Amino acid sequence: MAERRWALAPLQGLLLATLVLLAAVGLALWLTLRGPSLGLELKAAGERGVRVVAVSPDGPAAGVLDVGDVIQALSSARGHHDLSGFDPVSQPHAEPTFAAYNAYLEKEQAVFRSLQAGPVTLHLESGERVSLAPADQRSVASLPLAFWLLHLYGALACLIGLSVWVFMPRYWPARLLALSGVGMFLATWQHSLWESRELVLPGALFDVLMRGNHLAMYLLFTTLTALLVIYPRRTPGARWIIAGVVVVMTALQLNENLQGVDLPLHTFYLPMLLFYLLGIGLMAAQWRLTRSRPTERGALRWVFLSILITMGMGLVVYFLPVALNLPPVAHPSTMVGLVVTLYIGFALGILRYRLFQLERWWFMAWAWFLGGLAVLLVDVAVISASGLNQAEALALAVIIVGWVYFPVRQWLWRRLAASSEANMERHIPAFVESLYTCEPEKVGALWRDLLREVFQPLSLAGADRPVETVALAGNGARLMIPALDGGDGLCLLYGQGGRRLFGRRDQDIAAALVATGSRLYNARRAREAGAAQERGRIMRDLHDDVGGRLLTLIQKAPDPHHAQLARNAMSSLRHAIQALDPNRRRSLRELLEDWLGDSVERLPRNEPLAAVTLPDETDHIELTPRHYVNLRRVLDEALTNALKHGRPGTLRFALAVDDAGVRLRLCNDIAESDEADNGPSGYGLGNLRTRMEELNGELILHREPGPPARFCVEARLAL
Repeated sequence: MAERRWALAPLQGLLLATLVLLAAVGLALWLTLRGPSLGLELKAAGERGVRVVAVSPDGPAAGVLDVGDVIQALSSARGHHDLSGFDPVSQPHAEPTFAAYNAYLEKEQAVFRSLQAGPVTLHLESGERVSLAPADQRSVASLPLAFWLLHLYGALACLIGLSVWVFMPRYWPARLLALSGVGMFLATWQHSLWESRELVLPGALFDVLMRGNHLAMYLLFTTLTALLVIYPRRTPGARWIIAGVVVVMTALQLNENLQGVDLPLHTFYLPMLLFYLLGIGLMAAQWRLTRSRPTERGALRWVFLSILITMGMGLVVYFLPVALNLPPVAHPSTMVGLVVTLYIGFALGILRYRLFQLERWWFMAWAWFLGGLAVLLVDVAVISASGLNQAEALALAVIIVGWVYFPVRQWLWRRLAASSEANMERHIPAFVESLYTCEPEKVGALWRDLLREVFQPLSLAGADRPVETVALAGNGARLMIPALDGGDGLCLLYGQGGRRLFGRRDQDIAAALVATGSRLYNARRAREAGAAQERGRIMRDLHDDVGGRLLTLIQKAPDPHHAQLARNAMSSLRHAIQALDPNRRRSLRELLEDWLGDSVERLPRNEPLAAVTLPDETDHIELTPRHYVNLRRVLDEALTNALKHGRPGTLRFALAVDDAGVRLRLCNDIAESDEADNGPSGYGLGNLRTRMEELNGELILHREPGPPARFCVEARLAL
């Protein structure tokens, strides 16, 4: 048998649903505006009666009643009705017993008949009597804000539920969410009619609205309960649990409609509390079932936040106070607004955590749908308000939507959406350069930094097993990536700071990064192996050939002066060979002791170098061969510059080691007229700056005014 499919495209189905909802709102508007109307907004004043809080300027009571007047009774040809203790905004189902419920409806029916009969007389608290002829209908401006809010809440819940279902019509969780949204709209639709009444409604109509509202609420709660039974995991005995819930709800509805037994606490609100407690129990069962499934637990957390917390808030601010015969903490429309955040939570959960197996395209479809709907609604509003023809109104509507709606929508999208698109152009160039220039031991950290920048995972940790290829795990909760430096691999948990799961696009991007990084890393290793081989050859040639010749020159020097020159050359050769050995490490103390020792031989007798105390920290500061040679060259050249341009007996050397790093400072006095030391004008000082930049250090050359004037060379190197 051929499979039946949804006859309309998803967006067409949403548009049809929107038209049906708009028609339903239009019907509610027509019913609400029907008379009789006094043009008043009334509030309960206790045993005094009802108080006037607003008077419509074009209503029957305009110029007759004032704000603050209290109406104690109403009479007409149909009889006299005492309004003491009457609440014009109360709801019959707030009454704790069926007898009280029926008495409230009888009062509503009696007062409505009096208003419908013709002119009425209002008995004021001041003793004055005022006669009015009720109008046949009320104005749209007289409708309270709650009327529009209730329809907005209901339509939003219904559309969100349906928007999931039209994309997945055969998926039971989507069906249940859609049914709950329909129940929400039906409940708010009927609620809007009695919430917007001016004083009373016909008793029979009020009773029908109450019963219909309760059926819609039971549909809402039953479907949400069934959703917790089967999503994200199907609980054991799911059919029996759902069947039991349906049987209990049917029994409760029969008892309520047949007015059988008054339940303890409250006939209508007690089942709401039972639904909430059952939901908590089902959530605990789902939590146990998903203990080894992190993706489903993520969805479960969002369902928990969306359903139980919002329902719990509704219970606290409204249902429980009314059930306990206490004044509610919030207005009924506020309570409905709290409940509708449940559906907004589902929408955000789909966007962030892929609830119901939907992804970003779901929100894109919504964006297209709302964009077209916005143009139509603005078009209608412009035609109604300005009197423009259809072509002019459509053009103006497109301008308004394009310049206002779409920019705001895009801003919200960027704020809420968890994009899976990685801007590789920003990351790859810097990564390639850093991989070629960083120290070998920093390759792993560099690879981790790149993955964090590209995917922004909630966490990044080492994998518990070797990872050979990029793979998705946990239904997209984890992205497994090999390590470049030969480790076990890396595990990325959730993308975009935990806002979304990883998908095939992420896997492809990671595979491309691994391929690029591996090739770069292998090329780097090949280059380093070739460089190491060449360094070894150079070191052997320098040691065996040049070193041997210098040693012969030292032994056969004709005089001490030439012998010392040969020894100096041998020392420079030794430093050069050490610089070629990447595995050799020497401490900062060794460097300074060697330099200070060699400096004594270079200084003339009238140029003593003050004694320098080397701190203990210099023993623990290890220098790579490149650092050792460059710092030694900087100190040697600084000393050469001081001896060449300085005045005799004025050489000072200072050393500082702290958290900022190492600072080496060599100063010498100069003549005020000596311009040779004003800056790094010669090759020697320029070379010093180049050497320090190679070490990521800093060279500072400055002249201090005198007398005596002083020129200082300071080398700073962060550790």
